[in-house]
Amino acid sequence: MKYGFYTLFVLIWLHGLSFITLAEVKDEPSLLDMSIEELMEVPIVSASRSEQTSSELSVPVGVLTAEEIRNSGLTTIPELLALIPGVDVRRLDRTRYIVGVRGMLGTYSDRTLVLINGRSALNPAWGAPDWQTLPVMVADIERIEVVRGPGGAVWGANAFTGVINIITKKPEDTTGGLVSSTFTEFGDGYTQLRYGESEEALSWRVSAGYEDIKNSDHAGAGKTVSAFPTLDPLMGFSTFEARDFARVFRLDSELAYQQNEDTRLNFGVGHTSLERGDRELSGQLPNENGLASMTRIFGRIDRSFDPDTSGYLQWFGNYSVVHPTETIERYGFYENDLEGQLQFPAGEAHQLTVGGNLRWTHISGERNDAGYGVYYAEGGYDEYWAGIYLVDRYKMSERFTLESQGRLDRYNKSGTDWSMRIAGLYALDDEKNHVVRAGVARSFRTPGVMLRELRMTSLGGLFNVIQNAGEVDNESTYALEAGYVGKLSNRVMVRIDSYYQRMEHLLGSVNQMAGPVTNSFFDNLDGANAYGGEFELSYKKGRYNLSSWYAYNELVTDKNDDAVRAYFPARHKVGARYNYRLQNDWLFQANYTYNDKIHINASNSPSDETPVSHRLDLTFSRKLFEGNTEILFGVADVLNETNGPVYDVSYFTSYETPGRMFFMNIIHRF
Repeated sequence: MKYGFYTLFVLIWLHGLSFITLAEVKDEPSLLDMSIEELMEVPIVSASRSEQTSSELSVPVGVLTAEEIRNSGLTTIPELLALIPGVDVRRLDRTRYIVGVRGMLGTYSDRTLVLINGRSALNPAWGAPDWQTLPVMVADIERIEVVRGPGGAVWGANAFTGVINIITKKPEDTTGGLVSSTFTEFGDGYTQLRYGESEEALSWRVSAGYEDIKNSDHAGAGKTVSAFPTLDPLMGFSTFEARDFARVFRLDSELAYQQNEDTRLNFGVGHTSLERGDRELSGQLPNENGLASMTRIFGRIDRSFDPDTSGYLQWFGNYSVVHPTETIERYGFYENDLEGQLQFPAGEAHQLTVGGNLRWTHISGERNDAGYGVYYAEGGYDEYWAGIYLVDRYKMSERFTLESQGRLDRYNKSGTDWSMRIAGLYALDDEKNHVVRAGVARSFRTPGVMLRELRMTSLGGLFNVIQNAGEVDNESTYALEAGYVGKLSNRVMVRIDSYYQRMEHLLGSVNQMAGPVTNSFFDNLDGANAYGGEFELSYKKGRYNLSSWYAYNELVTDKNDDAVRAYFPARHKVGARYNYRLQNDWLFQANYTYNDKIHINASNSPSDETPVSHRLDLTFSRKLFEGNTEILFGVADVLNETNGPVYDVSYFTSYETPGRMFFMNIIHRF
C-alpha cells in the first residue's frame, strides 16, 4: 500500500508543477510579509481578557497563527500545541494525547485550563479534555494562545500552570465555500466542508468534518509491551491488537448580527460524535468500541458604550455523554455558565476590567454490569461555582505600567479561594522596543468529582480505589516571574522568560497494601518546586522566516514517593520553524521539536519515564488557480519509523505507535 501512495504522491506533485505558469496567487496577508513591528502588534487576549500586544503582556503568551497551522499540515490540536514553547505533549496512541503547560500532564490532570474562545473545554467529570471530542476544525482556527504560568487571576480555578485558548475565526472572515481533504499513506482521512455568507449586518458560517483514523497495527506499528508480565495471567493476555482507531464527525456553526456600530450578537452550536476502540485500564480490556458525543452552545452580546468603554454578556453550555467501555458503563455531564465583563477607564491613568460568572454543572454515571472499572458513590452530582475578578492597568508613567489582577471564587464543594497577579512592565526606550517585566502570581486547582467521589475495582479486587475518609483541599501555587521582550533590529525579535513556582497541597493517591490487595484513595500530599524559563528568537529576511525556542522546565516534589499522578515537564525542550518562499510561490516549511524524557510520579505507573522525542515535519505548499486551490504535501515525523510506548497512570500495557507518515492536503475555495 505504501508504494502505491508514493507513486500517487509523485504524480500529483508533478501535476501540480504543470500549473505553476498558469496560476496567479491572490495577494493575501502573510506572516512572511509582516515586519517585526507588525508581529509585535498582533493582538493577544488570554493574558488579561482584553486585547494587548506582546510588549504589554503581564505573563508570557505563546501564539500559533492560522497561517502557521495551515502550513504545518497538522490536523490535531495537541500536535499543534507541541510547536509552542513550554507546552508538553505526549501521544498515548493514535487518538489520545496528554497535554500540559510546564508539565503536570495526564489523562485525568486538569492543572492546565483549556478554553475555546474563552469558554471552558475541560471535562468536569474527569479533568483534562478529550481532545478528539472538541467540535473544532483546524481550518476554522484563527490562532491558539498559550499562557505560561498561573492564569487563575482572570480565568479562575485550574489555570494552575497555564491556559490554552483556542480562538476561532469570525463568521465574516470565512465567507464562501471551502473543501479541505487530507489523506495519509496509512489510509487516514480528514475532510472538512465549510460555507459562510456575510450580507450587511448578518454573517454566518457552518462547518462539517469527518475524520477516520486507522489503528497502529494497520499503520505498521502497534507492538504491545506489558510492563508487568507477572500480571499477564490475571489479565488474561500478554499481547493484543492495538485498537486506537477512531471515526469522528464534527459540526460547528456560528452566526453574528451587527445590530449597529455599537452592538454585536453572536450565537453558535458545535457537536461531535465519536466512535473509537478501547484500551487496557488496570488489567481490563473488554475489546468493545466506545462512544462519545459533545455539544457546545453559546450566545453572546457585545456592546460599546463609548470609545473607551465596552462590555459583554454571554451564556454557554457544554453537554456530553460518554461510553468508555474500559472505564465505566456511561457517564454524562451538562454545564451552564453565565458571565459578563465591563472594561472602562478610571481617570487618565487607569484602565479597569471587571467581570464575573455563575456556573452550574450536573454529572452522572452508571457502573458496568461486569463489576469492574470506575463508578461513583452516588448517582449524580450538582456543582455550583461563582466568581468575580478585577483587572487594573495603571500607567504610572510613559515607560512604566503596573497591572494588578485579582479574583475570588466560591465552589459549593471546596469552598472559597482566591487568585492574583501583580506585574510591572518597564520600557527601556521611548519607542518601547525593549520591555522588561517582573511579577508575582497565585492560582489554585479545585478537586473535581473524580478526586472526591470516584471508586474503582479491577482484576477481581486486587487493585481498588476507595473513598477518602476526610475532605480534600484545593491545590495552590505561588509564582515569581521575570521576562524581557524586545526588537533587536528590523529583522530580529527576542523574548526571554523565567519563573519560580511553589506548589502546595498537591492532590494524589495514598496506597495501602493488605497482602496482595492494593487499596488507594485520593488526598492532599506535600508540595513541589518548579522553575525554569523559555527563550524565543524570530528572524525575518526577504523570502524566509526562522523562529526558534528553547525551554528549560524543572519540577521536584518534596517527597519522591508522593504519587501526584501526572507527568513532570520535559527538562529540555527545543523547537524551530523555518519558512522559505521558493520561486513560483512554492512555500517550504520545516517544523522541528525535541523533548527530553519525562518522569511520571505515580505509585502504580508501570514505567518511570517516556522516551526522548525528536520530531521533524516537512511540507511544501502551492496556491493554484488564482489562489482558490492550494495543495500541500509533506512528511510528518521524518526521523522516526515508529515511536516507543507511553504509559498513562493506571495502565499496565502500552504499544508503539507509527512515526514517519507521508500525507497530502488539498483545499479548494469557492
